[in-house]
Amino acid sequence: MNSLEAGRVLSVLDETLEGLRLVSYITQDVLDTAEQLRDMLGEDLANTLIKHRQLLQTGKSTLNNEQLQASILELVRLLKKSPSAQRLQVLPYERTYGILQALQYFDQLRLFTQKRLTTTVEEDSSNREYFEEVRDREERAVAERLQLEQKLRLQRVELQKAAGSIQVAEDRARGEVADVQSSTSQSRTGIESAAKLQADSDRSAFQTDLALATKELAAARAELARLRAEHKDNEALLRKARKRAEQDVEVQIGEYDTDVGAKEDELAKARSEYEEVLSQLHEYNRGWSEMYQERLEYEERERRLAEQRFQAALLNLRRNHAARVVQAAWRAYKKAKEIARKKAKKAEKAKAAAKKK
Repeated sequence: MNSLEAGRVLSVLDETLEGLRLVSYITQDVLDTAEQLRDMLGEDLANTLIKHRQLLQTGKSTLNNEQLQASILELVRLLKKSPSAQRLQVLPYERTYGILQALQYFDQLRLFTQKRLTTTVEEDSSNREYFEEVRDREERAVAERLQLEQKLRLQRVELQKAAGSIQVAEDRARGEVADVQSSTSQSRTGIESAAKLQADSDRSAFQTDLALATKELAAARAELARLRAEHKDNEALLRKARKRAEQDVEVQIGEYDTDVGAKEDELAKARSEYEEVLSQLHEYNRGWSEMYQERLEYEERERRLAEQRFQAALLNLRRNHAARVVQAAWRAYKKAKEIARKKAKKAEKAKAAAKKK
């Protein structure tokens, strides 16, 4: 389509939009007060409004009512021609929401038509390629997100297994430490009991020997010194054994602390890796949300374009129907005019014949 044809199409749309705008001011209140507005709007426009109101009151106000359509066309013609039509805009009557929406939609249709008429084939191809690229990118993002979710589930299972094994090792180490502490306590109790029994035995023997060997005091004192020396040696041995046991317990506790610390470091490292993967997943989800929003906006634009195309087709259908109605009325008018002309000729011939007689 060349620029001249595009200009004609835009001119027709502008003329139609202007007609709709003027008709939008013909509200029910204007029709009801048409007699009072006669001085303000003029005789022709007021009479046309009254006639249009009567047609509406007959109950046949449908799209197929030819009289109503002809009345609307006459109203549009008078509103465009009459200088007093602009006075309708200052009346304190509000237009209906439906007619305002129709005007808005038609204005958007006019802008869309202008944009389509001034858009080249290369621009349409570029827009189509852009939308296809966005769609492909969205599909790749969805597939990548599913793969990452699968990997995250596998890593979560592995981390849970590792945490379970660490917990089992920790419980085992705690059990071993508890066993060592229990055995150490039992050994200490046995050693102390044996030492006490030995001391009681020595003390009893000493008392017996002292009572029986009063006369042999010197020999008893020597025996007592020997027993005391022996008791000291035994006590030193017991202290050494106790010290060795405590050292063994401390070594076991140190090994346990080292093992638990290493496991805790591994757990912290695994937790940091899990947090990093989780942050990446959040990032991917945000990107996917942005692409999904772009897709919704694209679908909304497509829906609006489809609605505008439907309105354009409906308007074209109405325009064609109006044209057919006007053509039919014109043919009927010409036919009636021809019949009247023939009747006039016959009447003149009859008068001429009567005069000759």
